[in-house]
Amino acid sequence: MCFRPALLLVALCAALPARAESVAPIGPQVPQAEQPSECRILDATGDRFCKYGHRWKLENARAPDYAVGDDFPVYEQSMLMDLRRYNLPPVDGPWRYYEHHRIIYKVSAETGKVIEVLGRMRRR
Repeated sequence: MCFRPALLLVALCAALPARAESVAPIGPQVPQAEQPSECRILDATGDRFCKYGHRWKLENARAPDYAVGDDFPVYEQSMLMDLRRYNLPPVDGPWRYYEHHRIIYKVSAETGKVIEVLGRMRRR
């Protein structure tokens, strides 16, 4: 009867791997991030695009030049007229839409201050 525990111990030791390197880690595996094959920076906007496989991905979007409350140079920029082209709601108050470096701003018509930064331009 005293041989049973010894046999069990020998069987368990034989089933275990010989070295610690061959032991698989326990827990969820973190996937390795795919490395881009190529990156390019647009001169006009400063945005950096990197190629992953067959797709280009925007890595760092340029921060808006103006924040809410800043004076917007309304006389130096063109007001957006065709709002449907950019999927913007109609103007029903004292504000206008302007674009500067491909970012759309909602600007007060009375004070010229930025009311809201709507984000990057997207055409339909």
